[in-house]
Amino acid sequence: MRTRRVVYSNPWVLCLAIAAIYLLFPTKSYYWDGITFAQAIEDASGPNASLTHPNHLIYSYVGYFFYRLLRTLGTELRAITALQILNSVLSAASAAVLFTILRDASRSVYIAVCMTLLFAFSATWWKFSTDANAYIPSVLFVLVCFYLVLPDRKPAPLLLGFVFFVAMCFHQLAVVAYPVFALGVYLQDGSLTIRRRAVNAITFSATAFVLIVAVYVVAFYFATGTFELARFWRWTTSFSPDADTAFHFWSNLGYSLRGQVRLFFGGRFNLLRGLMNPGVVLLLVVFGVAVVSLIAAVLWNVASLKRRSRGTRLLPPHKTVLLLALVWAFSYLVFLFFWLPQNTFYRVFYLPALVLLLGLALAALPPPGSRRTYVVALFVAAVSLANFLFLIYPFSHVEKFPPLAFAVEMSREWPAGTVVYYAATNSDAQLVRYFNPQTEWQLLPEQPAAGSWLETTAIDRLSATPQDAQWLREHTRPERSRELNTGAHRIRFVQVGP
Repeated sequence: MRTRRVVYSNPWVLCLAIAAIYLLFPTKSYYWDGITFAQAIEDASGPNASLTHPNHLIYSYVGYFFYRLLRTLGTELRAITALQILNSVLSAASAAVLFTILRDASRSVYIAVCMTLLFAFSATWWKFSTDANAYIPSVLFVLVCFYLVLPDRKPAPLLLGFVFFVAMCFHQLAVVAYPVFALGVYLQDGSLTIRRRAVNAITFSATAFVLIVAVYVVAFYFATGTFELARFWRWTTSFSPDADTAFHFWSNLGYSLRGQVRLFFGGRFNLLRGLMNPGVVLLLVVFGVAVVSLIAAVLWNVASLKRRSRGTRLLPPHKTVLLLALVWAFSYLVFLFFWLPQNTFYRVFYLPALVLLLGLALAALPPPGSRRTYVVALFVAAVSLANFLFLIYPFSHVEKFPPLAFAVEMSREWPAGTVVYYAATNSDAQLVRYFNPQTEWQLLPEQPAAGSWLETTAIDRLSATPQDAQWLREHTRPERSRELNTGAHRIRFVQVGP
């Protein structure tokens, strides 16, 4: 019995199991930034300025070294796959850190395991854990920061400042969690004087501030060759030009509510079309049994839950962790209500806080007595199976992501050395380019060469004026036109004739 408990309470056992599941089903529905990262890594002649980006300062560098390491070991993996492997491992490590926090805060291995699995297999986190993006490593270090400010730990403001600095270097959005850690290190060790606790908070803040400013200045000079202050500020606070930052209360509220749901649940039933096999059928049966069992368990225990809820009680350490988790969730909820609320993936930055709050709520309930109901475990199982069947598993197949399937199809059209002209960069074209490394992509010249291909933006540019539109009709081959138009994706290529 003791051996089983040690296994269940060991975060790294859980970490390895989660990592294995992630690695078995990498997504083929690639996040657009991931393709950009991968292309930059493969194009880089070394760890140079081409890998520097102000929003995620060191992610491409870390990805570059990991990619080169895998290549040195003799693998033929491409950068996108290397980044997916890296994120899967870092995400599993995030789950291990969250498990440790939950175990210490709730004093319950059962709650810690269930909440960790809910976190690991929630829809958005799971999908992005098997993709290439800078959010996963940043959240990992945010979680380490939270662990460092747990009330039963000795204050370590210098270490906390350094870890928070690393989180920000992976992604700027980590800065929103600053109030959590400043408050957390201040509240640690109630035996300290107010003055000493204030010094700890100031030391943490100063350490993080000095490190991040110094590194950003160096990175800016490395990328631009100048120390111009106005340009530095614009570079540091830059964001994607196609990001819609307009504020409309009701639409922002709708996006925010939708985002909470999509954090935990994702996918569509019809994504399984064409993918049915005995294994999937078995999992569907298991999912059905889990849902029915969950409903039965909830109905059976409604009266017991009402009785137990009246005895809800939080211990003093729980109250501090609860306060910090509330500040964590609230900070991001307010920020993301105004800043790009439609981007659900930004919400992974406070997903651990939501899971922690749920874990604390469960821990505050009195014990159920001799009859354990496993309602929480059934709920987690149902959510995990639903996300796997209707999101993760389908998107591990090329045919379920039309742009990728189209890119693979174009690889059969384009022999090595094919020139493709474009007028502007966009995510769909970048994906097609990445999965056709045998092609050469060039900016649209005044006179495209015969035999070359025109990409969507080049076609649109030439169609903008009557003269160029006339040239396009006369010099392209309609029978050599390929197009994908799904509403969400519009990709078109046409070959220039002799």
